[in-house]
Amino acid sequence: MTEINEELSNEENGEIQVFLHNLQGETEEGEEEKVSGYEADNAKRSGTERNHILRRLKTDRTFRRKFLLSVCISFAFLGNGLIAGQVGPSIPDLQFIVNEDLATISWLNTACAVGSATGSLVWGIVCDRFDRVFITFFATLLTAITNGAVPWCTSFPLMLVMRALACFFPCGLVVVGSKLIMDMWETDGAPYIQAIHFAFALGGIISPQIIEPFLTAPTLENFTDKFTLSHVIHSNNVSYLTSNNSLSNDDSSNGTESDFIHLSLDGQVTYVQYGYLITSSLVALCSIPLLVSFFKQTEKLSGSTNEDKITKKDDAVNISLRLKIPVLILISIIFHCYVGMESSFANYLMTFCLRRLKWSKEKGSAASSLYWVGFCVGRFLGIFLARVLQSTTIMVTFSIMIMLSFIGLLLGSMFYLQPVVLVFSTFVGFAFSPIFASVFSWTEERFPPVSGRIISLFLLSSSTGGATVPIYLGYLMEHYTAMSFVYVMSGLSIFYFFIIIVVLIIAKVVSSSEARFN
Repeated sequence: MTEINEELSNEENGEIQVFLHNLQGETEEGEEEKVSGYEADNAKRSGTERNHILRRLKTDRTFRRKFLLSVCISFAFLGNGLIAGQVGPSIPDLQFIVNEDLATISWLNTACAVGSATGSLVWGIVCDRFDRVFITFFATLLTAITNGAVPWCTSFPLMLVMRALACFFPCGLVVVGSKLIMDMWETDGAPYIQAIHFAFALGGIISPQIIEPFLTAPTLENFTDKFTLSHVIHSNNVSYLTSNNSLSNDDSSNGTESDFIHLSLDGQVTYVQYGYLITSSLVALCSIPLLVSFFKQTEKLSGSTNEDKITKKDDAVNISLRLKIPVLILISIIFHCYVGMESSFANYLMTFCLRRLKWSKEKGSAASSLYWVGFCVGRFLGIFLARVLQSTTIMVTFSIMIMLSFIGLLLGSMFYLQPVVLVFSTFVGFAFSPIFASVFSWTEERFPPVSGRIISLFLLSSSTGGATVPIYLGYLMEHYTAMSFVYVMSGLSIFYFFIIIVVLIIAKVVSSSEARFN
């Protein structure tokens, strides 16, 4: 009897041990699942774990296709930057080709403004009616063709038409390409929007090095540094305009015009056409991956991937027309002010340094170079900041940096403090860099989906800001004081920050039922 009891006791103990072991295993598995889910969630939010991204590229077909298409769009933006960066240094050669004076050749700016404004409207409508991958390819290819044809036009009216078209088609890439990124990645698209804008800035820096060997010697010696920097930053915001004021080399109001007139190219031959052909060929090559993506696509690349199941609220409501219109107007004002500040600062920094601070051309060029260094570093870091910070945080933080930088620049210029001016010129470029893309990302996050027409409205506001603010600022600097440069920039930065706060407050009010633009 005792032996039987011992056997039963052993069996019971064994069953208990098995039960406890199984229970422990289930608990460990549950904990592992929780940890795994937590790690996956962190990886998805931060996007900084290389192994996580590589694993998804290997295993998640939808994620891989979205990522590759984003790379293709980035290459297209790189090509767009190549085209924008070559126009400034080549203006004297274009003037030589058509045999016109500076006053006449400046109509190229007007043609570009018309092309950009028209493009912003037309492509916003086309964006929602046709396949966006094909439109992006089509716009990039025609950008390459029309840009390559500009220096071959010996008739000035024909050159005006071609220049307008060369500014019309890039708007298609910006409008539709940005919309593609937003549709594919939805609320996770901030790093990719930052990436395409960094690609544009990178192209703008590389382009002058490509065009340089084909320019005449006087053009390179006197204009490359100043004009290139101002034009690239201006075209970076879709206005594709060129400011004549940025070419001023002395304190006289006629410095720009006299410089061009006295640098006659008579007896010389320009080969700028071949530089344009090389750049256009590179842009055409950048369009090929988009064409391949168009033919290989078998499904719509938008929404969630296998691992990115984005939860949509069923109670999402439409913003009433009474609220939608003010929100759109305020966001458009943000783009208008931002691009106006960005363009004006780049265009007039050299003139301000020469007239107010009495610097040499070398010091003025150094300030412009430092501005561009800060801008490009900020664009690059913006790709990673967008992965770890919310768009709201980036907008507010960098807007405060813009205000503080302009205030520092104001104080430095009042007391003629050269190191202070140089440092804050760099900070201004760094603070400007991620704003443009962040506002796009924030709008998509708070008020999805952003239609092509809304993007078109934002780009049109950007174009008008880049076209009008520099004109007003140039008038004030010419007829009143060079200090108008920092006065206007400081005032605009404060007003710009105020508008951002107002928009964020409105978004906070409607965020309880995640508003949606239709």
